[in-house]
Amino acid sequence: MDYGRSARREQGLEPSGAIRVGAKTGPEADEARWTLALTVFLRVVSLLWIVEGLEQWRRIIAPATGSFLDLSTAAMLATIFFAVLNPIAAVGLWLVAPWGGVVWLLTLFAQVFVIVSKPSFFLFGGALKWADGVLLALYLFLSWRANAASEGAGTIDGWLARLRELAQRPRARS
Repeated sequence: MDYGRSARREQGLEPSGAIRVGAKTGPEADEARWTLALTVFLRVVSLLWIVEGLEQWRRIIAPATGSFLDLSTAAMLATIFFAVLNPIAAVGLWLVAPWGGVVWLLTLFAQVFVIVSKPSFFLFGGALKWADGVLLALYLFLSWRANAASEGAGTIDGWLARLRELAQRPRARS
């Protein structure tokens, strides 16, 4: 019998005590799950934004019809805007940097504005508008959940819990 080992275990000094096989439990697991989901989402969006940026560069370098200089001034400015900012946003999203999210949201809102003003500017104008809306909603939801998991119950979570509590409280009869 190894008395030293049992003494180490009682004192919490067992070396394999910190190694656990399996999933984490508790708040750390929630935080890790939502942070991973947000990171994967941002990297997928990053790849989409790289493709969109490359499409804008294709319009500049090798347009399908005519020349880039044949476009209207507004179309030329929009093409250059997206050709420059989409790859920058993609890099920031891939790095999960705060500025990447800001630049991405700027390009997302600009893209929706251009789609509403001139639907034929983008390849899939109408569908792209709805896809942008879904991406924005997913981003807001994942950011909210990741933030709530890392900081505990936030104000919105507190309000929702209070509303649930009020809804479940038995009502007094008159």
